[in-house]
Amino acid sequence: MNTLTKWTTHPTLSTLTISAMLSSVLIGCGGGGSDSSEGPQTDSSAIETPIANDDTTLVEEIPVPKSAPETATLRSMQDLTVPADFDYDPTRSKSLIVDIGGFSTERAYISLYSQYKTTDDGRYIPDYSYRIANSSLTKGAAEIDITYAQQYSSLLAEIWFYDGSEPLQYIINEDQNTILY
Repeated sequence: MNTLTKWTTHPTLSTLTISAMLSSVLIGCGGGGSDSSEGPQTDSSAIETPIANDDTTLVEEIPVPKSAPETATLRSMQDLTVPADFDYDPTRSKSLIVDIGGFSTERAYISLYSQYKTTDDGRYIPDYSYRIANSSLTKGAAEIDITYAQQYSSLLAEIWFYDGSEPLQYIINEDQNTILY
């Protein structure tokens, strides 16, 4: 009766106490396995692979074959043969000189793209997620050091002016280091 009186005078305390007790009971009752022989049997050589979910992480068991055939022969680094002229660097670097002073010395900037598409009318549409460099032009000129993947044999250069006009577009081949106008 004494405890009941305290709970009725402190309703917040009683709610918190009951909530804490229920939480500890629920946490203590977490899932466990059973030793019964009911349900599917798993192979002891199974690999557990986590599967991400928004709320929890589940584990999926993937069975591993007991006798996997050996298909590859082990090799060492001494077994590799590499041509003497092989380039291990997957990138190219170049210094690009831009001078459009003969066309305009107004404020402008240049963007370089490694991927682009050609339209039917001969214009180019860059893939903006593949911009590799950009720079402002001072009096129509700039020098830009760029590094890009060797797989691209050409780059698209777009020179934009602040007046809102369409950009000048140039294709820069791998052996070209200048844009002159």
